[in-house]
Amino acid sequence: MSNIFNIQGSRPLHTDKYFVDTNVWFWFTYCASKEINTPSRPRRYQVEKYPEFIEKALDAGAKLFHCPLVFSELANVIERTEYDIYASGGNNQNVSRKGFRKLEAERSKVIQEIKIAWSTVNSVSTCLNINLSQKIIPPALAYLESAPLDSYDAFYLQVMSSEGITKLITDDRDFTVAGVESLYTASR
Repeated sequence: MSNIFNIQGSRPLHTDKYFVDTNVWFWFTYCASKEINTPSRPRRYQVEKYPEFIEKALDAGAKLFHCPLVFSELANVIERTEYDIYASGGNNQNVSRKGFRKLEAERSKVIQEIKIAWSTVNSVSTCLNINLSQKIIPPALAYLESAPLDSYDAFYLQVMSSEGITKLITDDRDFTVAGVESLYTASR
């Protein structure tokens, strides 16, 4: 079972090393500059509390980490959000997500948002190299069997374990049963 810390009362130290979950990066980079009015929009505490904690950690000199898989997940979440915004417009509901990708102006906007978000992630955190080989599948599968995680989260736990990172900033309570030593969250 994880030690759970509320980010509102936590004070990061310069010696702290945190792996940052994708949704936190999403709220810190993409949502910080947008008003999103879709059914899957973030909650106010997510777009306020997590960016505040990231800033506190950076101000304290703590180290933040991500891995290349975050790019895939973050790009997908941004594209899905842009699609949802587009589809919520009156006559756009009949356009599929694949069809949306073919709309040049919309695609350009999505790519620009992804580039900005990824640039921001890389400017404030260190990318951990990950060797996606058959060797990391059994440990990831073990994480999937032991907790209600998705495959990205299972790989993130594997990366954290291999790098000796014990602190995770996330809104996802599923990690509490996955063996993360210290979970930093604003989740209610």
